[in-house]
Amino acid sequence: MRRLTYLLMLPALGCRPGAASPPSGGELAAQWAGSAQGAFRAPATALWCARDTLLELLAVRNDTAVGFAIIPKDTLGGGVYPIFSSKVFVAFRPQANAAVRWLDQIELQGFEGASGKVTLSKTGASGVSGTFEVTLRRTDKPDTLTLRGSFARVPVGTAIEWCGRANRPGAG
Repeated sequence: MRRLTYLLMLPALGCRPGAASPPSGGELAAQWAGSAQGAFRAPATALWCARDTLLELLAVRNDTAVGFAIIPKDTLGGGVYPIFSSKVFVAFRPQANAAVRWLDQIELQGFEGASGKVTLSKTGASGVSGTFEVTLRRTDKPDTLTLRGSFARVPVGTAIEWCGRANRPGAG
């Protein structure tokens, strides 16, 4: 019964119909299926961390969030960034990590990227644009999701001076 209540309430939790249509400038749109179904559209932000050559892309609406850490070889550019699990450190570049979370009526639902890719189609003065297709796993249960969507012309700001991953090559 608890699972049924959760599934019936999910569409009302910050998710709205039509979120899978292409996003407007500065937005991220996503839909997911698997152990839960939903759709999401929200303004997105992107912060470039020069210290760790890392882009954090995040969209938040109420208690729902979709985020990516995009880690290029050296400078941010178009291309495919494969998703690796954040549970295991991988020094390989380029790569990306992904996470999704929302609050249902019972608990915080958190999922982490396990595989897939983020494709940056445009980077530059107009911001970053791209698509994603990611398999996510629940952080504390065996549930999985497939997340698909895109983001368009998300402006890129500068992250704080001490930004970046805690676990990175040469960190001491």
